[in-house]
Parts: sequence; structure tokens; C-alpha cells
Amino acid sequence: MENKPTRMDAVLEARAWLDTPFHHQASVKGAGCDCIGLIKGVGTTLKLVDYDPASQQAQAFANYSMLPNSRRMREGLATWLVEIPVAEAMLADIYFMAWGREPQHVALITDKGIIHSYSGVGKVVEHALDESWRRRIVAAYRYPYFVENP
Repeated sequence: MENKPTRMDAVLEARAWLDTPFHHQASVKGAGCDCIGLIKGVGTTLKLVDYDPASQQAQAFANYSMLPNSRRMREGLATWLVEIPVAEAMLADIYFMAWGREPQHVALITDKGIIHSYSGVGKVVEHALDESWRRRIVAAYRYPYFVENP
């Protein structure tokens, strides 16, 4: 019988991406990823999300700017993830965060705070979720696997 991934498995997989260089539109552990590439990489590695990068649906969302369109990003998140109330977000869920007025960044929730690919430091990092980061949260999402296997 195959082991079912746990929320902590998702956190551990995300931690395996720590120090991966920031690279716009990439999703390759150790080589490069952006914030959504990290979430996609964790989700596909553990089969937490049904995502085929060659699909027409995935291709429709493939090209985005360094400052992605917030509405379009929300559509993409809603295509593969399940939106949940921010107050219900827990370990291995995903925060959608704002830079300035518009949300355009995602981070995975850990027992220490968040893990995300952060262009400001040029790599995947984990740090505490202090008040300055908490103020950025505008929505939360869950991998479909954790909705079906709570």
C-alpha cells in the first residue's frame, strides 16, 4: 500500500527547495523557481494537485510577467487549488499575498512561518510570519489532495 502524503510531507518537500535560486517562470528544485513554481513543484512532486504542464489549460497560464496580473493569477490559483477562508489556513496551505495594492505572490505555510521563492533575496527562503508579512495576506488556498484527504 502506498503511503499517503501528509501536510508535513509537503512542508518537508518545500524545505528541500530552500536556497533554490529565484528564476522567473521556472519550477526546478535546486536549479530555479519563482513563487508559483515552488507551489507547483511541491504539489506535483507529492501528487497533491492534478497538473499537467503540457495541457492546454496549463499553457494558457504559462506566460506571465515578473509582476503578474492579480486577477489572472487568482484565476490560475482557483483552477488548480481550492480557495479557503484565511482564518482556516493551516500547515501546507498557501497564502496569496499582496505587494503594494495587488496580490501577486504565494507562500506555503510551515510550522515556522512561510516558505516562498522571494525575488528580493534571490532564492527560496523560510522565515517567520511576522506582522509585516501577515498584512500582505489577502486569500488562502489548499491543495485539492488535502481537501479530499483532510
